[in-house]
Amino acid sequence: MIARRTLLIVGAAGVLVSAYIHYYLYFHGGYRGISVDRVLGLDISRSFALQAVSGFFIAWALVLSLRWDRWAMPTAVVGTLFAAGALIAYVLARTSGLLGFTDDQTSTEAVIAVASELAAVASLGTYVVSGLITRRNATATELRT
Repeated sequence: MIARRTLLIVGAAGVLVSAYIHYYLYFHGGYRGISVDRVLGLDISRSFALQAVSGFFIAWALVLSLRWDRWAMPTAVVGTLFAAGALIAYVLARTSGLLGFTDDQTSTEAVIAVASELAAVASLGTYVVSGLITRRNATATELRT
């Protein structure tokens, strides 16, 4: 039980760091004014703001799930998807482009964000998979009795 709670804490920290990096880049890193292409009103600049706000709320929900256990699995899934989505967006921005934006520079912020998102995917993904295995084993035990 303690190990599973630790996975949630590490995941929440990873999501929070990712959210902060996106916040920092939006307000202080020059990403606020980038508007290359728009899809449904979303450009690369607004996506950084959206990533920052949603990351803060997801991290908050992950911390609250330590108190209310039934929130743990859904928030862990959302946190995993959030971090994996950020990693995919980063890879797209570095390769084929994302919303008309490409970036070929490596920065300290990018390294920190990628590391935190990898930690979040690993810890929250492990939490989700172990929870599913536990539920499957409990269901199998119930069926045998």
